[in-house]
Amino acid sequence: MKFLPLIWAGIRRKLSRSILILAQVIIAFTLFGVLQGLSSAVQHILDSTHGDRLYVSNRLRFGFPLPISLVERLKSTPGVAGVAYQFRFGGTYQRADQQVPVAATDIQSYLPIFPELQVQPAQAAQAMKQTRDGALVGGETLRKYGWKVGQRITLQAPLPQKNGSRDWTFEILGSYENTELSDQAVVLVANYEYVNESLAGPANTITFANVHIADPQQAGSVEEAIDRQFANSPNETLTQSEHDLVESQVQNIGDLDVAVHRITAATFFVLLFATGALMMQSIRERTPELAVLKTFGFSDVRIMALILGETLVLCVFGAAVGLWLASVILKLARSLLQVGSMSLIVVMIGFACAAALALAGGAIPAWRGLRLRVVDALAGR
Repeated sequence: MKFLPLIWAGIRRKLSRSILILAQVIIAFTLFGVLQGLSSAVQHILDSTHGDRLYVSNRLRFGFPLPISLVERLKSTPGVAGVAYQFRFGGTYQRADQQVPVAATDIQSYLPIFPELQVQPAQAAQAMKQTRDGALVGGETLRKYGWKVGQRITLQAPLPQKNGSRDWTFEILGSYENTELSDQAVVLVANYEYVNESLAGPANTITFANVHIADPQQAGSVEEAIDRQFANSPNETLTQSEHDLVESQVQNIGDLDVAVHRITAATFFVLLFATGALMMQSIRERTPELAVLKTFGFSDVRIMALILGETLVLCVFGAAVGLWLASVILKLARSLLQVGSMSLIVVMIGFACAAALALAGGAIPAWRGLRLRVVDALAGR
């Protein structure tokens, strides 16, 4: 504990330089936390995918419409245990920045394929059959806008209805939680018949189909069998496992892991030299003071530990602030990017990097303090 006042005095000796080092560390670890948090969230989503769930979409592009008639042919494909379908579109609530994704489907076939979705109250799924404009809302969206069960809400969508209106009204019959990825409970699930009958555009189309297969080990052969049925037809399909679909969507924005590693490495490399240079300047200015400490009995190892302690305090404190800022940014971005919060492993890696950076950046200044000779330091004074 007796070193703490000396470490604090060393940090305060030239406060502007200490603040500069601290600011550099905070910025570096904020960037590190955001990038690693995003990468970890994506990896967590990939690890949570289901091997027994396939997605059948238009081969031209994911999201292009397919006729709903193909659902019956999918059900008859060997190895297929169940089929659901979705017509997806985006809506906004009151303001353009308050987006709510909508999935129009047959709730009776949809829920068995997504067992991780827990509906509350339980009878809400059954009530969907009797309520044409009924909807189940993800818990995250429900809490975000303060909606209540029984409330009627109106979303504005780019898809016009037959009456020319772009306002889509739904009655909230219940909510659901995603027991595997709680942050992903954001979609409003509506009745396909309601949307299909009201839509001004082409009817009886879907965005994609969800296929549940009996044996995940046979996923590859089932994918080939499905796509073979629709080969050389006006509606050729592309069937992917849930893992492959999520991975392909991530790759559309580039190789995330490579980008994260390269940006992080470049940032820490620059920070290492900047921190080392500032600490070297600090030690040069304090050479007489360190010599006085040695005169009063401080050993070479203690002087070295004192210098490393200053660097360690600045780097660890800066890393803590940076990682906290990164967690705040990730929470703010959750509604836009659907990313999770920062995982504990990212925080642990961040502090480990901070300690390594402190030791590396302070190594040369500490070695200079270790080799310092009192006679040379006080010569001419």
